[in-house]
Amino acid sequence: MEKDQSQYIEQCIINYEEIVKDAKEGATQDHELLEEITKSMSFGLIKTNYDIWLDECLIHQDWQKLNNLIFQEMRYQLLPGCSGGYDHCNNTLHILEAFACGDNETMERILPSELGLTKNGYPFYVVMSNLLRAMWYRDEILLQKALNAAEKFVGLNKPQWERSGAAFLLALHKEDIEAMGEHLQNLCSGYMRADFSKAMKQLCVPAHGLYCLAQNLLPAQIFQQIKMPEHKNFSKGFANWRIENPQPLLTLYFVYPAPLEVLNKIFMAPVAKSIISQPYLHSDNSYHSPQLKKKWFLDEAAMLKSFVENM
Repeated sequence: MEKDQSQYIEQCIINYEEIVKDAKEGATQDHELLEEITKSMSFGLIKTNYDIWLDECLIHQDWQKLNNLIFQEMRYQLLPGCSGGYDHCNNTLHILEAFACGDNETMERILPSELGLTKNGYPFYVVMSNLLRAMWYRDEILLQKALNAAEKFVGLNKPQWERSGAAFLLALHKEDIEAMGEHLQNLCSGYMRADFSKAMKQLCVPAHGLYCLAQNLLPAQIFQQIKMPEHKNFSKGFANWRIENPQPLLTLYFVYPAPLEVLNKIFMAPVAKSIISQPYLHSDNSYHSPQLKKKWFLDEAAMLKSFVENM
């Protein structure tokens, strides 16, 4: 493990020094340098070592460290700069990761109340983000639209884990204890057949996130009756630890040594708040359809600038 860690640090330093070298050629101020470093990280030029670190956490059953790792990986995935081509539904799965580790405030930065319902994105993300938004903010006007869309979605020929995730939120809204347990089980099973890496399949973080969300929203006497999934990718040990620690310490699993200290600052900064815009609205390009011109997208450039300013 020490050899793996040394190699990881060595590669991070090489990549970091190259990023800084290139950035300094165009950056005139410190915040511009920070923007370039953050953007480079969002493009994967400096990655976490999630696969190996996850194995370590699960082998030792150190639940605080596992929580730290989920937190750090979620923060890494949410670094602004790399556009996904969607609106504020783009980071829906990372909301579930945030709930899984107790970083509940991230929900309100990814789906701020003022942005309203999402429309432009992968159908599962749109359905889930709108349900989460309406339920979290207790927005009764938007809730019915979100419920109707979710009920339609679960009846479609979609991947099992996606249908199960949406169905869980519907059951959560109805406080249907038996259905919540059933849908969590199906989510974990279907997750194994999804197009995810081996490491991601090893722990179904979205299922943990939904389970923790239920603890946040339900009366204790109802939540306690939800059956945990019986599946190898759901950790009952971690789930029980989170029940006992509803507001866990949020810190990094891996603290970067010199000369990489700035990476710790970037990871621990508040998540970039979603900003959306219509970049093609006034386009004269004949290839841009009227539908495209009206669509909203995450404004990654504005989010990156704001992220660094608030760091």
